Amino acid sequence: MATLLECLKSLPPDMVMRDLSAVRNEVALVSEHIARLGRDEEGYEVREERRNYGKDKFKVIGLIGGWTIYRQV
Repeated sequence: MATLLECLKSLPPDMVMRDLSAVRNEVALVSEHIARLGRDEEGYEVREERRNYGKDKFKVIGLIGGWTIYRQV
């Protein structure tokens, strides 16, 4: 099982992600999310979401078998 910090560090630091757990859907670079991360818990994974009938691919970070926490913009 990976931690949230490990999942974020596995992505490119210049990728723009939306924090879905933030009150205002905070949009920032991965490097900025890493800098302001106040917790580091286990049980997360990096997944790939497909949209537009599989034409578009987005990276997401979420709980294993659960909710999505970060989504690529």
